[in-house]
Amino acid sequence: MRLAPGLVILTAVLALLGCGESTSYPDRPSAVGPIGKGAAGVWLFRPAGKPKDLVVYFHGQGGFREATPVNHRPWIDHLVARGSVVVYPRWELTYENDPMQYVVAGVRAATKRVDLSGLPVLSIGYSRGGALALEYGAVASKSELPVPDKIMSIFPSSVGNQQHLIDLTPLDHSTGVLIQMGEADAVVGKTGARDLLQRLKAGGFPAQNIELDFVDSKSGFKADHTAPFRTSPAARAAFWRPADLLLDGLVHS
Repeated sequence: MRLAPGLVILTAVLALLGCGESTSYPDRPSAVGPIGKGAAGVWLFRPAGKPKDLVVYFHGQGGFREATPVNHRPWIDHLVARGSVVVYPRWELTYENDPMQYVVAGVRAATKRVDLSGLPVLSIGYSRGGALALEYGAVASKSELPVPDKIMSIFPSSVGNQQHLIDLTPLDHSTGVLIQMGEADAVVGKTGARDLLQRLKAGGFPAQNIELDFVDSKSGFKADHTAPFRTSPAARAAFWRPADLLLDGLVHS
């Protein structure tokens, strides 16, 4: 079908002006969740305006309270304030041997609520979630979910998905990995980090893309297993600042 000359010109002008696009962004930060039922639930946090990046945030093993954002909310609010969309999968209610199926369902539900295309991605995980953050990176592409450009694994356990050990070989070898260990962490100590390093090595992951960070205790700050929950200046310097630096280094599309 031929278009009248005037209509051709109008169509061209509208295309140049981008009038066919109607992307809208909230004018204030928002939080919604849980989206979905049970262990497949997810919380979605959005910043005001156009987001800069996406953070997929994995909590630790800790029962019903830890399966909500309450322990991590100050840090999440900080990430949102600096322009990040934060997706917080529940992945369990009390305990799940095989949580990755719920991680995938939760992240997928969140991606249907907001356009994340083109956003660089940081995966943050704490304790058991520290292992899940890496395991998610290994399955994200196959599951057609946002693939982490960088991963921050904080005081990790050895395995996240305990029923079916997830092969880390598919983890993109260009991914940057930061693994933190706490000087006074009596829960996982250095064992989880050591085991994850062995799993990464077995998967052929390049050692030069891995950074190890030993978090020391200091006056007024004890680098024990619950230190990432705290909001003191020392805690923010130990955990929030490295995450900010990782996000600042992400390449935006």
